Amino acid sequence: MPSPPYLTPNASLSAPPQAQGGQSLVEFAVSSVVLLLLVGGLVDIGRSVYVSEALSNAAREGARHGAWFDTPSRSHPYLDDAEIKAAVDTELASIGLPASVLKNPATTCPNPTDGNAFHNPPFASAAYPASAGQPWLYICYNNTAGLDFTSPATNQGQLDLNVIVLYTYGPLTPLVQSQFGVFRVAVNQHMTVQGS
Repeated sequence: MPSPPYLTPNASLSAPPQAQGGQSLVEFAVSSVVLLLLVGGLVDIGRSVYVSEALSNAAREGARHGAWFDTPSRSHPYLDDAEIKAAVDTELASIGLPASVLKNPATTCPNPTDGNAFHNPPFASAAYPASAGQPWLYICYNNTAGLDFTSPATNQGQLDLNVIVLYTYGPLTPLVQSQFGVFRVAVNQHMTVQGS
C-alpha cells in the first residue's frame, strides 16, 4: 500500500493568488477625483478669505490715511481722492492684486440695496466689476453722493469718510467656478475726520 502524501507546513491547498493591479488602479482613479475636488475647494476657500482680508486692510488703510489731521497746519493733507487711492493701491499691490479703479467723481457712493442711508453693503450688482480680479474703489464723503474732494480738503470740521472696495472673486477650481460662478466681495471702512 502506498504511503499517503504528507503536506509540509508551508503547503497550501488553494489556487495561487491572482494579480489585482488593475483593480487598485481603478479604485485610485475614482477616489483621486474626489480628493482633488476637495483639495481644490479648500484652496479656493482659503484664497477667498485671504483676498477678503487684504481688501479689508486696503479699505482701512485708505480711510486711515485720508482721515489724518495735521494739527500744526490745521489741515487734512491727505483728504482727497488721489491720496486715498494711492494708500489703497499700496496695500493691494502688497498681495499681488492690481491697482483699483477709482469710480469718483462720477459716482462717489454706491447705492445700498437694503434701503439704509449709510452706503454700506449689500450693494446692487451694477456697483461691482463685471470681470473677476479687478477691484473698484468708491470714496464717499458724509454719505452724500456727488460730494467729492479732488484736492486736499481744509477746514472741513467733522466729516465722515467711507472708503469702499468692491471686488469680483473668480475661483481657481474650474468645477467650483462652473457650479457657483463668481463671488462678490464688498468691504467698507467708515472713519470720522476730526478737525475744524
